[in-house]
Amino acid sequence: MNRHERLAREYWHTYRPTALAELGSQQEQEAFFYALGLRVTELIGQRADEMLLQVPMGERARARAAVKAQATELVYDEEIYLPKEPGTEHREM
Repeated sequence: MNRHERLAREYWHTYRPTALAELGSQQEQEAFFYALGLRVTELIGQRADEMLLQVPMGERARARAAVKAQATELVYDEEIYLPKEPGTEHREM
């Protein structure tokens, strides 16, 4: 289990319990989060590569970590941090 998969599981358990239940059995949930973790990893790499192309060549090595962090945040917002279900807004992870 990668860190993206772990974070998604925790987020859905906390803020999207109905959507989590709708995924089906425990095995179906595991398959979903495993695939999601792989997809997020791939998307972060793609987004970071695209973003690095916007950085001048001489600054890319220094910018790599910051660009990856920004790409991670963007992908998380699109793939993991989906809208919270009503009644879960007060919860904390």
